Amino acid sequence: MRNAPDTRASLLLRLQQPDDERAWQEFVEIYQPLIERLVTRYGLQPADAQDISQEVLTRVAKAIPEWEHDPARGTFRGWLTRVTRNLTIEQLRTRARRPLTNPESGQLEQFQRDADSIFQLEQQRELFGWAARKARDQFVPTTWQAFWLTAVEQRSPSEVAEQLGLSTGAVYIARSRVMARLRELIEQTEFDSQVNEANQ
Repeated sequence: MRNAPDTRASLLLRLQQPDDERAWQEFVEIYQPLIERLVTRYGLQPADAQDISQEVLTRVAKAIPEWEHDPARGTFRGWLTRVTRNLTIEQLRTRARRPLTNPESGQLEQFQRDADSIFQLEQQRELFGWAARKARDQFVPTTWQAFWLTAVEQRSPSEVAEQLGLSTGAVYIARSRVMARLRELIEQTEFDSQVNEANQ
């Protein structure tokens, strides 16, 4: 057994501490919008998406005290995806029984097939956006702009260097510093860890 927990599991470990309100705030900031976007992608209304995200968060709160690292049980992200998918499917089925709001043909089956990959993509987007909001104020504006213009807007370092009045080397260094900080923030909150599936 290692002395320190896996960094990627750190948010889950923090969630197990009843007095760590910041961990819950970070979890909700990242995963509530992610769950709601995933759900609305399949035609459910924002109010339904909010209800589903609240139910998912409630199930997470119930599951976290029993969480244990056990590879046989699967990843926490996989469990979270399944809970979200199952609640969304349940809502789509309920909606399908209403005569005037029948979903498009195959919508349910498509959601069942795509949920895992879509959840992972949306998680990456949400984590990046969350980390960018947290990190931006930790850098001087030119450092942040050098990162954003080259890494996000895909402009050439030489063009950005000229625009910002920096050397090309300084642009590369700025981008590298911001990317390292974003990676650090994401690693502290992202997880690929195990959970007891009893609360699925």
